[in-house]
Amino acid sequence: MRASAHPCETPALSLFAMQLLKDDEHRSVAEHVSGCSFCLNELAHLQGNLAAFACTVEMLPPPTALRERVLHRVGREKKAAPPIAPVAPQEPPRMAEPVAQTVLQMPQPEEPVLSMRRPSPSAQARPQNAVLPSANQAANQPAQPSLLIRGFLWLGWVAAAGLSIAGWQLYREHEVSTMRIAAQRAEIDRLHHDSASSNRLLETLTDTSARQVLLSGEPASPSANAPQGRVLYTASTGTLVFLANHLDSLPPGRTYELWLIPSDDRPPIPSGTFRPNTHGDASIVLPSLPRGIEAKAFGVTLEEESGAQSPTLPIVMAGQ
Repeated sequence: MRASAHPCETPALSLFAMQLLKDDEHRSVAEHVSGCSFCLNELAHLQGNLAAFACTVEMLPPPTALRERVLHRVGREKKAAPPIAPVAPQEPPRMAEPVAQTVLQMPQPEEPVLSMRRPSPSAQARPQNAVLPSANQAANQPAQPSLLIRGFLWLGWVAAAGLSIAGWQLYREHEVSTMRIAAQRAEIDRLHHDSASSNRLLETLTDTSARQVLLSGEPASPSANAPQGRVLYTASTGTLVFLANHLDSLPPGRTYELWLIPSDDRPPIPSGTFRPNTHGDASIVLPSLPRGIEAKAFGVTLEEESGAQSPTLPIVMAGQ
């Protein structure tokens, strides 16, 4: 701490009130506080705030071993002497000139140093000729809390810190549990959807009333295989499965689109877009189609990547 720095303007006074300074810094602040009424008042306010904050924490009974040890140490401590009542100053008797000069030349006792720490056992036995503080200094000195009270104050701080940590851990566990439950619910929903789709696919594949349509097209070259496709469609449920092979690769931004041509001369219904893999194979499984529409034929056209609402000629494959 700098000599010009006021302790009340730095964290030193707060650390001094909580007994957290090193020995040399503690002595320096104690010497300053003993002669500064402003810092002494600030110290009293800090100690009162610490005591009030500790009282806001729910006090827990100390362990039996700790309580017995604290009471034993308190019993061993020597009781502090009661403060000396201030005595009204009296006019000293006049003395002869040589005697007065001799008294004035005697060395004056040093001012006592205010210390906030409990003295060591060797320093508790005060010598008989020790200089007692003046009446004004004794009145301004704050009351020293007993070891039992300080122990309970520190126990309150420890309990508050423990409750804060426990509350934070419970909050984190709650957040993790909530995220885990949400992920499990999403996984269950996905499994239900997959299960429903699997059941629909199985019913379509095993339905004897499902209509099967073969689609074919022209090969890109005489040596190439002609594209082929197979549609399995159930009009009552609107379920459709389409498999194709020997398809030509597509340029970027283009896609194949399957069309359902109704038997009642309504416009063709888009039934899904697809792109073949490197072997020319592709499939469409259970697209979203209206129920109860009888199919007259099926066709495949080449469209933009986003698909179309009406087919664009020429037709790549067709079948009925």
